[in-house]
This record gives sequence, C-alpha cells and structure tokens, in this order.
Amino acid sequence: MLPERYVFVAPKVGASFVQLPAKPSALCSGFFDWAKKNAAKLAQEYREGSLERALDLARRSDFSRFEAGNLDTILKQHAATSHHVRRFGAPLPDRPARLPAPAEHAPEEARYIQQLLDVYYEKWGCPPSSPDAAHAHPKAGRNLQRQREAFYRAEQLRIFARDSVPPGTFESLQNAVYSGVAEVEEDDFETGYARLKAVLAAARIMELGTNVLLQVVDPDDRKGICHQLANDDRLTWVQEEL
Repeated sequence: MLPERYVFVAPKVGASFVQLPAKPSALCSGFFDWAKKNAAKLAQEYREGSLERALDLARRSDFSRFEAGNLDTILKQHAATSHHVRRFGAPLPDRPARLPAPAEHAPEEARYIQQLLDVYYEKWGCPPSSPDAAHAHPKAGRNLQRQREAFYRAEQLRIFARDSVPPGTFESLQNAVYSGVAEVEEDDFETGYARLKAVLAAARIMELGTNVLLQVVDPDDRKGICHQLANDDRLTWVQEEL
C-alpha cells in the first residue's frame, strides 16, 4: 500500500515546481514526458525491468498525493521537536513554571528519601523508618522539604529535556554532575550530613561543560540531580567505615 501523501522538502524549490503539484494532471503528464525524453539514460541507470515497473506504478498512481512542502510551516513544525536546538542552534524554549513538591511522597522518591532519613537519624536521631518524624523535626523537616523541592525541579528538567533536546542530553548532564561530585563524595566526613552538604555545595558551583541544557539550569536543578543520583545509589550520604 502506498503512502497517502508525498511531500517534497528542499531548501531551494523553484516557484514553478511549487505550483506544479497543485495541478496533478499537469504533474503526471510532465513526469511521463520527462521519462520519455530521458528513456535512454534511465535505461542505463536502472536494471532491466525495474524502470518499467516504476513507470507502471506511476501510471496507476494518483498524482494528487504529491505536494511541495512550505518551508515556513516545516520549520515551525521542526521547532516543536527535540532536534531543533541541535540542528539550528536555536535557544531553548522557556521552562514551565516551577511547581511545588507534592505533599505525598511518591514511590519513585523512595531511595533518595531513605538516604536522607539515614542522614537525619545520624544527625538528629529521627527514626530512619519514619518520614513523618523527619517532617515533624524542626531542622530535618525543613531540610527534607528543600531536598524534595530540588529533586522535583530536576525531574521537571528531565521532562523538559525529553521534549526539547536530543535523546541523551539530560543523561549527559547527570553524568557531568556525577563526575564533578564523585571525588567529594568519596572524601572522609564525620557525618553523612557533612557529606551531603559538601556534595550539594560542590554541585552548585562546578563547571559542567557545554551541555545545551545549561541555558536553563538553575542551582536547584544541580542539587536535584544529586538526589536523582542518590535515588539510583550512585551517591551515598551515610557510608559505612571500611
């Protein structure tokens, strides 16, 4: 089965060609006139039988399915894809408005929150199995809320990247953050709280190369990426002594 539409897309298309698909009968006769005129050349370029099969298919085809693409329309459509920024060097679109972290903890937050609860247990004695106890603690509660806000900010950036830049761009940014903070995380600290604070501080000021997302990255994105890494156990705050 043939496609319903064929769209010719090229940076330079003559005005006469743009008008030709609007007249299917003229396009059809023009094609066969061209094929007849160039029969000898086409016979040399195509294997025996393939040219006749192509001409037979053309005879049975509806030439109204052909059209010349409007470049302004095509570029507008392309601008809505994740490849536009890389191909044309265009600035990134604005990010959506920042949303607060939801009141209820989501299942996908489980691991990085547990790592934070381990920190609060070591630092302030909050039960490590009770997020509610951490939220109720005057210092742990504020800290946990800030970390969750940062995590969701980074999650928003991940979704924004999925829709705005080529695949792998956000993962490349994550890896750059990890490469920059891994040495800090491996240092000796008296507490997991001290390690957490040092890693987040390093993430806020580190150089991250030339990733296109840096146009829209803010400090909380950097912190949130650290929690995404902790969620995947690539970073650990409370470490057992070796």
